Amino acid sequence: MKRLRIPEVMDGAGIDADDHAHALRSLNRINRVVGVDRRLLGVLRRIGSANGSVLDLGCGGGGFLGLFADQSGLGRPLLLGVDRSAHALNCAARWQRPGIHWISADACKLPLPDKSFDVVTCSLFLHHFDEPQAIRVLREAGRVARRAVIIVDLVRSRLAWVLTWIVTRLLSRSWVFHVDGPRSVRAAFRPNELADLARRAGMPDANMERCFPFRMILTWNKPA
Repeated sequence: MKRLRIPEVMDGAGIDADDHAHALRSLNRINRVVGVDRRLLGVLRRIGSANGSVLDLGCGGGGFLGLFADQSGLGRPLLLGVDRSAHALNCAARWQRPGIHWISADACKLPLPDKSFDVVTCSLFLHHFDEPQAIRVLREAGRVARRAVIIVDLVRSRLAWVLTWIVTRLLSRSWVFHVDGPRSVRAAFRPNELADLARRAGMPDANMERCFPFRMILTWNKPA
């Protein structure tokens, strides 16, 4: 299946606020159901960064940072969610526990200093970009990270598209989610493509692994 990036409904400025919120809740729910957020948290623990500060790019409804905050408890580290959509950030702030910070910013040009967070995460977000933009996002993630960058995304395939079409309709009544889910699969990279983007972004030694269901995780430990 050839990569085809069609703008997703949630990326548009004219989306109805209630429809947007419904889709964000659906995305949070499916990430919990299929274990995407827990798998990302597991990677943080494996690389020894579960107690460090985390910047999450394209945070949407804040599901991952919410799970991180729930697991960290009192004295949790600095957590910051970045998204271009102010409405998504408002939803995240309402739905997740207090103490998480949220800012609206362009992931291609972050208003943050070098090495300002221990780990930069990016979950189901990179496929929203064309290759040159995706490389810029990866470079910005690498610039801001002190210790590591973790990228989680879909793997493009015909079977993934079919199952996503079915699952989005089984788990949600959001028409936006029904449209954007399959579009996300069509726009997704394959593991070798993501590894090549990372290499071009200055992460030649990034580790790549595939996981269920139709996901891949790229982990880059920043040289000291």
